[in-house]
Amino acid sequence: MTERAPAELERVSRQYRPALLAYFRRRVSSHAEAEDMTQEVFIRLARKGEDNLEVSEPFIFRIAANILRDHARRQRVRHAYRSRVLQDTSLGIDPLDPHRSLVARETLGALWSGIQALPEPTRQIFVLYRVEGIDKQTIADSFALHVRTVEKHITRAMVALARRIEKRP
Repeated sequence: MTERAPAELERVSRQYRPALLAYFRRRVSSHAEAEDMTQEVFIRLARKGEDNLEVSEPFIFRIAANILRDHARRQRVRHAYRSRVLQDTSLGIDPLDPHRSLVARETLGALWSGIQALPEPTRQIFVLYRVEGIDKQTIADSFALHVRTVEKHITRAMVALARRIEKRP
């Protein structure tokens, strides 16, 4: 934009702002929305980047119509989303399903017995890493092992536990 463009934009704003505001005000529910849309027209004109803003009334109102159309699309999308959310009765509800509770309890039991069945160093390393959250290097240092050996113990434990869970009926 050159030095002349802001002055030209100001002139166009003074000339068309009341008409644009009235145009939007008749079509949207809120005066604030109408103001925002009017401002958006001038933002789009400014972005056009031409030095000479000799724009015609039809051109300005075509921009306004496009802004209104975009607004209506956004409102439809929001309305559709709200409708779907309101229709979904399971949102925010965690039903205490006896079957789910039983399955979860059985899974935890199988995991616990699987952990107990692991060989001693593997079990200790797995519990320290997965349950206690201790990093592999610290575990390796405390057992006088390499980090790669600790990783192998953890992998062995995970494979054994996954197999045990898969075998459950």
